Amino acid sequence: MMKKEKINSIKYKNFIDGLKLLNIRILSSGTSVDEKFLPPANLELNQRKKYIKTEGNIFKVIHEYTLKGIKNGEASPGFKIKVKYQIIYKSDIPITDDIFKIFSQTNLLLHTWPYFRQFVHEMTNRMGLPPLVLDVLKIK
Repeated sequence: MMKKEKINSIKYKNFIDGLKLLNIRILSSGTSVDEKFLPPANLELNQRKKYIKTEGNIFKVIHEYTLKGIKNGEASPGFKIKVKYQIIYKSDIPITDDIFKIFSQTNLLLHTWPYFRQFVHEMTNRMGLPPLVLDVLKIK
């Protein structure tokens, strides 16, 4: 049985120090709004993240955000915004599941959140809603 590797802060720092962002792009996106919907609403944010190793020390990350605006007492969302990003990185240290677990909860969010915030702001405006400004990201 293989022993699961624990990532210490020095190894993770070395991974981040050797990391380069090569590209970020939208793979897919979609929006919908109920024509009768008006704010305010509760926001529900979900994310899905995965990585794919490619050649050498290059890896791709797929990061999908789904944001829903749901009024109190309603079952279905008044609006929905979904966007899937592909981010390509090169690293001096190969990515592992343990490294990605930490990376996906910290640095990855710092890389994609500004793009998502801008996308939400622009799309809510285009959907005829007041432009939504998402709060700053707080990494714990």
